Amino acid sequence: MEDQETPRNTDQQEFDDQVNRIGGRILKILAGVGIVAALIMSTIALSTTNTTTTARSTAPAVTATAPPTSARIAIVHVTHGCHTLAVNGAAPGMPSATLHLTTGGMLNVQNSDVMPQRLVLVSGPHAQLAAAAMNHMGATSTVTFPTAGTYTLTTKAGEDYSKGIVTTGNDNTLRITVVVRSAASAQNS
Repeated sequence: MEDQETPRNTDQQEFDDQVNRIGGRILKILAGVGIVAALIMSTIALSTTNTTTTARSTAPAVTATAPPTSARIAIVHVTHGCHTLAVNGAAPGMPSATLHLTTGGMLNVQNSDVMPQRLVLVSGPHAQLAAAAMNHMGATSTVTFPTAGTYTLTTKAGEDYSKGIVTTGNDNTLRITVVVRSAASAQNS
């Protein structure tokens, strides 16, 4: 009786070993395919990234074409830090943003926060601010930059529209830096 059971155990063991070898090969092939797919998707994502407007860039954008003529920023409510900026339709990110525009360019700022915001020019050449007091959600302000230079804007927040809004940490101080160059100087650099 023992002789009959031994071949079965040996057959089962051989079968299990074969399944493990083949399964191991298949897993290695699938892992390789997954890595290649991830590399391809990363390459595609990096090649389609727009670098004309940057939020918190550590190096200025280098471009042979003129900077854009307009940009959009939304002031957005967040739980940690109260408010932050969303640049050109991107997801809310940092409380600071650096934009590049051409002379005569326009920045549209929308208040999507739970409190009024007043847009303030802190430094730079004279800029034209229209509707700087954004006293309700959805209110917009427009800034036109008539001359080349570096402009710094911030906001002054008012009281919450509705009570019961809870945030954590200190409120962020919003800072928008706009570097304005003429189209001719951008093409010569």
